[in-house]
Amino acid sequence: MTDVAPEGDLLSQIERGGAPREILDFAARGMVPLPPDELVRAMASILASGDETLARIAEESFKAFDVGSLKSAVMSEGVRPEQLAVLARRTQDASVLEPLIRHRAVPNETLAWLAERVEAPLQDILVTNQTRLIAAPVIVERLFENPRLSPEIRRRADEFLEEFFLKKEREREEGKDLEEATEEAPAAVDPAEPVDEAGLSEDQKKSLFARVSTMSVVDRIRLAYRGNKEERMFLVQDRNRLVSSAVLKSPKTRDAEVEAIANMKSVSEDVLRGITFRRDWMRHYGIMRAIVRNPRAPIDVTLALVMRLNARDQKVLAGDRNVPDAVRSTARREVARKEL
Repeated sequence: MTDVAPEGDLLSQIERGGAPREILDFAARGMVPLPPDELVRAMASILASGDETLARIAEESFKAFDVGSLKSAVMSEGVRPEQLAVLARRTQDASVLEPLIRHRAVPNETLAWLAERVEAPLQDILVTNQTRLIAAPVIVERLFENPRLSPEIRRRADEFLEEFFLKKEREREEGKDLEEATEEAPAAVDPAEPVDEAGLSEDQKKSLFARVSTMSVVDRIRLAYRGNKEERMFLVQDRNRLVSSAVLKSPKTRDAEVEAIANMKSVSEDVLRGITFRRDWMRHYGIMRAIVRNPRAPIDVTLALVMRLNARDQKVLAGDRNVPDAVRSTARREVARKEL
């Protein structure tokens, strides 16, 4: 083995990628004279380096570290962003992840990755860091993809969207004549040209898609909130929940648009659920009926709404093979009960 550098220099050499290959190999095996927290960081740097041969060795060696060593590495002075990213993906221990999530050096991409996976207590830490969320809205977006997202964190994430992304847009609208702003003249469409669910021709859709595809998430949220009818109807189909939700929160979105959205088969379940949260919209029979008949609507919502349909619509629903079986069966029972 070549001469080993003094301890104070060894870690920095490994982190910079300037250590000799033999030392890197020994570090990957956990066989260099470093304290446990620094050895964790050394291996994390090797794993982040992209060297497949060394990474395979380090991956096995990394499994031997205890929770205390991982936590000490996270909290050590000078820990690097790429090291935190490696640690985040190799532990599920909350005592390690909590200080990691709070760390200023942790990359936004790592927080977004964790947002899809962590349990409620760590979700709370993520959603509390509002400075990070403003800088990287993708973290909030990924939270909504977490299958274990708690109702409380979902509510707070919605409040964050309302407070930080839409508040300024709402203030800009104050003092304006919203009726005049809302009644935009519809874009001219060739009657012979097919249109999609957003009421756009194929050429218009391509043009709008080209423009929107270059926008950041924040800019798409702003456009969804204050854009014209065609832009809102297009953006309500956006895969980013923050963008589609902004359409529902826009003061320009009227009942007729909401009914059209409720009929769309291309919107997400979250959008349809968001419509049902508004009591004023759900008092509109056409909107309520569209939600029930939309196969993408959340079944826990639609089952209760079947009872509110009139007899004619219940009969139609009872034979509609596009809706879930449970919804169709509920409609059949209601029809049978009324015919007794």
